[in-house]
Amino acid sequence: VDQVSLLSEVSKTLSETRNGIHLFDMLHCMRNSDDITYVHSLNVALICNVFGHWLKLPESDIEVLTLSGLLHDVGKLKLPNEILNKEAPLTVVEQTIIKSHPTFGYEILKDQDLDQRVKNAALMHHERCDRSGYPGKLYGNQIDEFAKIVAIADVYDAMTSARVYRPALSPFDAIRNFESEGLQKYDPHYIMTFLEGIVNTYVGYHVRLNNNVEGEIILINKQALSKPVIKSNDSFIDLSKEHDLHIVAIL
Repeated sequence: VDQVSLLSEVSKTLSETRNGIHLFDMLHCMRNSDDITYVHSLNVALICNVFGHWLKLPESDIEVLTLSGLLHDVGKLKLPNEILNKEAPLTVVEQTIIKSHPTFGYEILKDQDLDQRVKNAALMHHERCDRSGYPGKLYGNQIDEFAKIVAIADVYDAMTSARVYRPALSPFDAIRNFESEGLQKYDPHYIMTFLEGIVNTYVGYHVRLNNNVEGEIILINKQALSKPVIKSNDSFIDLSKEHDLHIVAIL
């Protein structure tokens, strides 16, 4: 996917929003207070844009979805930097403070001239379909559709970005994490569309396995998306049948 056209899509979405100046102002505040949150928000917006195309949403919805991704973490503007940037594990009290950012985000956006789905995404992007999320412990149809989509993009970017406490995961490690932590947390249609989209993006790519063997992804296993078939030299490795092997890097 052409990143330049995606970035221009984000810019176009912002410029077409009647109160674009306020949005840019919020983004600049985010960048000034916490550059990691700013970059993450931009990443999530770009992922949402691609995701929207995979879901075959109308272009007008894709623009709203992109904006939802861009502003989903705006509530972190109200959190102390020393907690946001803390390198040590968070205390229980600090975790509670962090978990207040969706409510703060909704407070910031609720009176803005924005599509309601953008506001809901800020409030509900940590809700999960099995009621394990926050702040409202909502489930299933109680969660805004765009919030469900942003939730997946948010978690995927968090997993595939380097953090102080761990290196970035490869896309296939991220997919494996989604599969192992239980797909029931996410809307089945959205999570399967997303994971299939990610995997299909990498067909034909060269990868390295955890035993240092390198090869090319040639076939997707629909029943085990993190475990495609790899061609290495003249042999084929079906990762769905090799339980000790997995992809660790895309080359």
